[in-house]
Amino acid sequence: MKDTKILFCVVNDIKSYKTKQIQTTIQNILDFTISNLYTKGYDVIVREDEDELLSLAVDYDYAVVMSPGTEYINGFAFFDELDNICKKDFFLAGHILDRSNYNAYYELHHQCYIVNIDYYKKLNRPFVGKLEKNNQHVQLEPIRSKENYHDDYTPKYVSKGNTNRTYRHKCHGWNLLRLAFENDYPIIVFDEDIRNSKKHYYPEVEEDYNKHIKHIDEKFDYCKTQLIHKSNTEWTTGITEKYEQIVLPASGMLYLDLIDAGRVVFYDYNKRALDYWKENVPRKDNIEYTFVHTNLLEELSIVDYIDPNLKTLVNLSNIFCYEGTAAYFSLQERKSAQNKLQKALTDNIKNIDINFTLKADAGH
Repeated sequence: MKDTKILFCVVNDIKSYKTKQIQTTIQNILDFTISNLYTKGYDVIVREDEDELLSLAVDYDYAVVMSPGTEYINGFAFFDELDNICKKDFFLAGHILDRSNYNAYYELHHQCYIVNIDYYKKLNRPFVGKLEKNNQHVQLEPIRSKENYHDDYTPKYVSKGNTNRTYRHKCHGWNLLRLAFENDYPIIVFDEDIRNSKKHYYPEVEEDYNKHIKHIDEKFDYCKTQLIHKSNTEWTTGITEKYEQIVLPASGMLYLDLIDAGRVVFYDYNKRALDYWKENVPRKDNIEYTFVHTNLLEELSIVDYIDPNLKTLVNLSNIFCYEGTAAYFSLQERKSAQNKLQKALTDNIKNIDINFTLKADAGH
């Protein structure tokens, strides 16, 4: 939203995850998420202490506090919903869970929530409130909807109650929720639209993580074997000069206005996408077309298909910072592959321009 300052605050608890495999995968996802947020124009801070993060957000309008195990899916969906929420009057927005069946106070789920910093400062920058078992306390019992988003603990709305209740346990976010209810500050419960725009992998609990991590495998397989971009997916590069050779992924028509004669080399790790463009690419006279099945993250073979004597544009797009593969490759691995390919290209081709949509280390 124009002129609205939003800070993404990542509570880095990766060290607490039970296995090295979980830690590594979630770190990979987080590195991609940071790049994704950076390219969309957001500031990002990563710290271990949640209260410290919020204290660093006081010069912003809103803080989005998130777990490293949360990623944003479906393009701009989450960010569009974020803009819509920020147009409303609220103190907190998030997943609000009714834990009274466990004799516990309500929970502000840590996977992702939004804080209106104006209200936060009015409350003198309160602490969030951590899980505290067997800590008996008295709170106003919130009023909640009879309807749930799922199960019996996910109300569709919550508001200030009128009667006190004794609870045995405190859940995450209890202090922010307490202050919201006591001061009658508005709370927004995330609706289906924003719920469907993000994915949380529950890395804190190995059993839950093992259920949700299947999404990564499914996404990887879909992007590698099924996904076909049948129309141009590259945004304007600002390039206007003509080339004798253009190298680009099988997902667009960037070359159409940039070459009149010479060679066009399409590459992709998705053979279905490559085959589709081989059959359907708009062809121009005086141009030779070559199609190369290769994974630039793992090999340099594309260099062998490029004429080193022609004026060349190589479009590397977002190959080294791609949602479909990022969870399987560390930031260091992606940067290393990117640098090796760049060096191989510049060492072998006399006159070359290299274009990126998104680099591996964007935002880092």
